Amino acid sequence: MKHKTNQALFDYWNALRAGRPAPRRAEIEPGSIRRILPYVFILERKDRNDYRFRLAGTGLCSVYGMEFRGHNMLSMWQDDCVENLKEALDDVANNATISVVEYTAATNDKREATFEMILLPLAHEDGSISRVLGAAVPIDQFQWIGDRLLARQWIDRLRRLDPERMPKRKPTAETVARRIVAEKPPVAISSIASHAGRTPPLRSERSYLRLVKNVLSGDEGHG
Repeated sequence: MKHKTNQALFDYWNALRAGRPAPRRAEIEPGSIRRILPYVFILERKDRNDYRFRLAGTGLCSVYGMEFRGHNMLSMWQDDCVENLKEALDDVANNATISVVEYTAATNDKREATFEMILLPLAHEDGSISRVLGAAVPIDQFQWIGDRLLARQWIDRLRRLDPERMPKRKPTAETVARRIVAEKPPVAISSIASHAGRTPPLRSERSYLRLVKNVLSGDEGHG
């Protein structure tokens, strides 16, 4: 992982699960990840074709110029990227792996910015994985980001990682996890009124894809 926001979310998730395949949805405490919360989202898995945003941080909404809540995340991608993303999400839900996606998003006037997204499994009370915890952050810090609608996006690189085989970082998040004694659901993020009426990103005629699957080596670390 390249971005410190995604590293911080992974560390929190990894400490919270405490050796289980995934932490429960109710164990996520928004106050414990307040610093990175603007770029965090939660998806609800309806089926392999439908992953709906239940929550999306204000920073993410601002970057895209739209409100994400209720949208199917798969509808945001170029057609030839969708199946690869479905396979990655299926792996998150069925095998409790994590996925790191590097991608490019573009405006209608052909401005482009690179992003990094992490996808992490969340368990229901019965143990089934029906939610995905994630974050998406721009790697590029262009001044125009947030001022123009990001209309299309495509995957540049997709990696699936086994958290059990990733090197251990300093357990800074473990202290936070131990303090969580009550099961509180995440707090819904208020939408940005100025963007609420805008349409979701559209697909376009062409995309670019470089897929790297099943990277399970401990050498990958966070990157």
